[in-house]
This record gives sequence, C-alpha cells and structure tokens, in this order.
Amino acid sequence: MSQASRLILISLLVCFTAACRPPPKVAVEERSVLTVRQETEALGGQLIRFVQPGDTLYSISFALGLDVNKLAAWNRIQDTSKLRVGQRIRLTEPIGFTYPITKKAVKRTPSKRKKASASASSHKPVVTPKAPATRNDSVPEKTTSTTVSTSTSKPTTGTFSWQWPTRGTVVETFNAAKGQQGVDILTNAGEAVVATQAGEVVYVGNSLKGYGNLIIVKHSDTYLSAYAHNEHIYVQEGQRIQQQQKIASVGRNNKRQTALHFQIRKHGKPVDPMKFLPKQ
Repeated sequence: MSQASRLILISLLVCFTAACRPPPKVAVEERSVLTVRQETEALGGQLIRFVQPGDTLYSISFALGLDVNKLAAWNRIQDTSKLRVGQRIRLTEPIGFTYPITKKAVKRTPSKRKKASASASSHKPVVTPKAPATRNDSVPEKTTSTTVSTSTSKPTTGTFSWQWPTRGTVVETFNAAKGQQGVDILTNAGEAVVATQAGEVVYVGNSLKGYGNLIIVKHSDTYLSAYAHNEHIYVQEGQRIQQQQKIASVGRNNKRQTALHFQIRKHGKPVDPMKFLPKQ
C-alpha cells in the first residue's frame, strides 16, 4: 500500500471515529420565563406611551383595551383631563402594586377644546321615528344582516337598560378573533345617532386611527359605549346626556359605507353589543 493510500485510510478512520462519538455535554442555562412586563421592570423600565396632541386618558385606554380606572391608578392620575403633550403614561401595572382600600373616583374637568358644532339642540332628548325600509343594494355580499330600530323594549345588564344607537341593518357582527370589536349598522346618510344609555361624554375627536369622528360615553366605572364614523357631532366632552338623546349623525366608514360602528366596553374590554341590545 502506498503512502498516499495510508494517509487516506487514516483520515477516513479519524472521521468515522469522530462521527461515532456522543455529542459533548453543554451546560444548560436555567432561565425563568418572564412576562414582557416583568422583563421590562427587571431592566429598570416600564411599558409607556407618550401623550400625543388630542390624547386623553380615555382615548389611550380605549385604543389599548385597558380599564381607564386602572390606568389612572397606575399613573396616580385623579383628573383624567389633565394630560400634557409628551407626558409619559405607564401602560402596565407596577410589580407589587396594591390598590387603595377606598378607591378615589376618577374625575375630569370640563374640556377647553373647541365646542363641537351643532345644527340642533344638544340638550333635548331625541327619539328616532319608526325605521323605514333599509336599502339592500349597499349591503356587502355573503354577509348576514339583521334589521334593527330603536326598540322600546329594555333588556337590562346590572342596573342598565340599553337601546339601539341608530336604525338600520347590522352588516358586521362582533368577532374579537378577527378584530371586529363591535357591530356595524348600515343606514341612510345623516341618520340620527342616539345615546344607547344615559352617561357622560368623555371623548370627542378623531385622533384614534380607524374610527373617524368618534364619541365615547361613560355610563359607569364598568361600562363605556363608543360611536364611530360620525358625520356631525352635537355633544362635547364633559356633557351629561340622556338615553336616546341625539349625539351625532351617521357618516361614512372606512369602506365608504354609510354606517355606524358601535361598541360596548366592559372594564375597557370590547364585548358583544348584541348580547346587550334589545332583540328585534
């Protein structure tokens, strides 16, 4: 056997021996699983949001699906209207945070923003008349629709009774998995939007992307309702309103449909409005 052949044979034997060896043992680093909040806190930081022009604590909590009362407590804010542009708002509960035994009511002072324009009185309750036939030619295909009106029947949730916010046809129903956080009610241009329940207007504006001209009404520390894609708005922040009071007129949504997007929030989280509103 030539020297070259011997070298090739030795090389093959070395490779074969190395392949048969068990892999070396590597020390496994044990690491506890941390949540985003815990990992952020461990680095000495926190999840925050900087207040932008047009932001209120209600609009921030609405955009993120948080309970405004908890958000206020985490940031030690007693008056939700006193936010400064550029202010840091904590979005997570501090580790070891304890709520006071007696919770202080979150309040707000009347907004100094320009009053919403109105072509009708914003103080007189307005009850919409009986619903006429709804146009079906603008209803999207393959969509289950339900015709609705401002019914006088009053299903209750806790101490609340709820009413439909406008008359028309439900063309999109609640589907949290697909990001549909409320219902879309197709109706006629300029149709009245009424308060589903008495409460306080806590937000009026268009700073939340995807909602157009938006109104948020606080009914209690538990429930909020929201009315999106309005054309004209007849109320302002800080105003107390009555059930079925006219608060806006229906505008066009992101699909260029004349439709109202309506939500109910419980502790900041979207819930299915169809479980609260009267059956038709």
